[in-house]
Amino acid sequence: MLNLINAMKTLWLACLAVLLSSPTCADGELLGDIRFQAATDEVSWVGQQLELQLELWTNGFSFANQLFVLPEVKGAYLLQPDATTVKLSDNRNGEQWQGLRYTFLLYPQKEGRLEVPSFDVSFAARAGFGSEPANFRFSTGSLQVETRLPPGADPGSLLVSTTSFTVESAWTPADGTDSPVNLKVGDAITLTVTRRAEDVPGMVFEPLPEIAIDGLGIYPKTPQLNDRVDRGSLVGERTDSVTFVCEREGNYPLPVFVFQWWDPVQESLSEQRIESLELNVAANPDWAAASDAAADILMPFGWRGSLTTVLALLVLVVLWFAGIPRLRNYLQQQRSVREAGEPWAFRQVRLACDSGNAAEADRAIMLWLSRVDGLQAGCILTELAESSGNMELKKEATTLQERVASGSTEGWQGDRLARLLVGLREGLNQPRESEHALHALNPPPIR
Repeated sequence: MLNLINAMKTLWLACLAVLLSSPTCADGELLGDIRFQAATDEVSWVGQQLELQLELWTNGFSFANQLFVLPEVKGAYLLQPDATTVKLSDNRNGEQWQGLRYTFLLYPQKEGRLEVPSFDVSFAARAGFGSEPANFRFSTGSLQVETRLPPGADPGSLLVSTTSFTVESAWTPADGTDSPVNLKVGDAITLTVTRRAEDVPGMVFEPLPEIAIDGLGIYPKTPQLNDRVDRGSLVGERTDSVTFVCEREGNYPLPVFVFQWWDPVQESLSEQRIESLELNVAANPDWAAASDAAADILMPFGWRGSLTTVLALLVLVVLWFAGIPRLRNYLQQQRSVREAGEPWAFRQVRLACDSGNAAEADRAIMLWLSRVDGLQAGCILTELAESSGNMELKKEATTLQERVASGSTEGWQGDRLARLLVGLREGLNQPRESEHALHALNPPPIR
C-alpha cells in the first residue's frame, strides 16, 4: 500500500513538472492566427440574424489582452451580443493549437452584396506558466455577405425577419376600443406601442412614422429598448410613445400603423396593424374663460409688476380647471419635447463623460449624433473627427470604442473627450455659408 502511494506521488510530481515546463509548442516558436467567417454560406434574408465568427488561435498555453473594435457596416447593423467566448482546439501537423471564438450578429437592411470592412485584432499568448507573453496583431480582411429581399416587402423600410413577432398597443387615457374619442381643447391622448421579436434586437425595429396633423400637437418620446439574452437566446423589445395634444376643436382621424415582418422558416410575409382612431375635439369653455379672466386682471398693471400675478394665476387656472392629472400630462408632454431634442441628448453625453461611464458615454454619443442636423444617418464619432481633421478627438473616440469593446471600462476618464465634444458641437452649430451665396455689392475698403 505504501509503495502504491509513493508511486502516485511520483506520477503527480511528473505531471506537474510537465505543466510547469517550457513552451507547449515543440519547436519553441510561439505562433498565432485568426479566422473571420460567416457561420453559414447560405444567402440570408434582409433583416434576418446572421452569425459571424471571429476565432483567435495560438499554439501557446493561454490568451490575454484580446482587443478589437467592430466596424460600421453600410446597409446593416453589426452587434456583439455579449463578451462570452467558446474554447476551441485543433491539431495542426501534430501540434496542438487552442482557440477562442467570438460570435457577432449581423442584421442586413438592404438587398444585394454587403461588405463587412476589415478591422484589426490583437491579443497576447504565453508558451507556458511564467513565460513572457508574445503579442500578435492581425487584420481580418473584408467579408462579403449576400442578402435577398422577401417577396412583397417594402424595400425602403427596416424589415424584421424572425419566427416570432408581437405588437402591443394602448391608448391613454382612452382604451382605444371605441372610436371616435370625445375630447376637449387642451386634452391629450398617448399611444404606446411595444414590439417584441426573437433573435432581433430592439434597435433594428423601425421607428414610428413621423406624423403632422394641423390642429394637434404631436410629441414623440425617446424610445425605450429592453433586450433580453438568456442562454444565448435573444429577445428584442422596443417601446415607442407619442402624445397627441388637442390644440383646436375639430375632427381628427389618426393614421393606421402597419408593421411588416418576415418568417424565414415559413417564408411568409405578415403584418400587424394598429387601426385608426378618430378624435372629436370640442371647444373648452373653461380655457376660454380662464384666458378672459387673466386679461381682465392684468389690465391695471404694467407688465413688470404683473409677473407674480401671472404665475399665480396660471397655477390656479391649471389646478382649478385642468386638475392635477392634466398638469401631470402637460409636464410629461414638455419633458417628451425636451428629451426629443439635440440639447438634451448632448447633456446626457456630458453627464456620462463626467461620471466616467464609458458604456453610457458611447450610447449617449450615438444618440446625440443622430439628432445633429446635417449629419448623415449612422454617422459615427471617429469618422466625423477624421473628416473634420480633429485627430485628437479621433484618438479619444477610438480609445472609448476600444474600452467598450473590450469590456474594460473601469478607470476611464471622459473629461478630455467632453471638452473636445463641446468644441465639435460649437463648430457643427455654426451657420454654414451657402455655395451659391452672392458676393457683397460693396467690397470692404483696402487698408
